[in-house]
Amino acid sequence: MKPAADDVEAREAVWQAFSRLYLDTDYRREVRVAARDAAASGYTEAELRAILLHEVHPVLRSNLVATAGVWDGFDPGWLRVAILRRSRRPRWLRLDGCLRRQAEHRWRLLAPRIRRLRAAAG
Repeated sequence: MKPAADDVEAREAVWQAFSRLYLDTDYRREVRVAARDAAASGYTEAELRAILLHEVHPVLRSNLVATAGVWDGFDPGWLRVAILRRSRRPRWLRLDGCLRRQAEHRWRLLAPRIRRLRAAAG
């Protein structure tokens, strides 16, 4: 998979789709839409999982524990800048493990839906 900075145009739709899972709302309602958009992307399942766990989750995880978090959607421009800025850090400074259980849970909800959607599309 290309680095995020070299693949921004294709990745932005996936970043936006996955960002819905981090709103201060019931994320389970957003899984269907996020899975549909992810399935329509050209990324493999492994690449989608990596995008969620290593790009979107680390930038948005703080919204999961915020007292009054973002509930109406993340600004696409802000999200792009935040993900790209973080991707330029050395890997050992990224601290991907914080609240990782929540990201893994979201992936377990997404993955089977993505598989079903792709199978149905043929």
